[in-house]
Amino acid sequence: MVSSPRTRLAAGVLAWLAAVGAALAVGLSAVGAIGAGLLGPGPEPLTPAEVDTRLASAEPGASAVLPPASTEPRAAASPSAPEVIATAGGTVLARCTGGSPEVVSATPAQGFRVQTEDDDGGPRVRFRAGDARFEIRLSCADGRPVADVESDD
Repeated sequence: MVSSPRTRLAAGVLAWLAAVGAALAVGLSAVGAIGAGLLGPGPEPLTPAEVDTRLASAEPGASAVLPPASTEPRAAASPSAPEVIATAGGTVLARCTGGSPEVVSATPAQGFRVQTEDDDGGPRVRFRAGDARFEIRLSCADGRPVADVESDD
């Protein structure tokens, strides 16, 4: 059986179209699987209240970024419960111990970097990303941390 060049060309075009269709179907299936999650839907995002609750119950040793260790002895008074101070640049977990403010942890928002300092005026936390800057100075009032937040954004 001898086939004509036209028949071979048509068969080649049909085979190519079938291969393109199969590749398209596989690609769309892969994108759909990635969009839906490979192992099903992921965890639901936390609400702001859930974030606050988890941050407030966090162990001090479990924080991602800790301030530099102080060489000065601390008063023997019991520390207050940590409080959350949230800015667009990041979140600070702070408490008061013996009337002095203390940074428990400082977590930058995505894209920001964090710097903590402890000077004579009390602890200071800076979050920076490009031209955006958030500076939090801590003090204590009635045994609770008070934040003075300055921003350049």
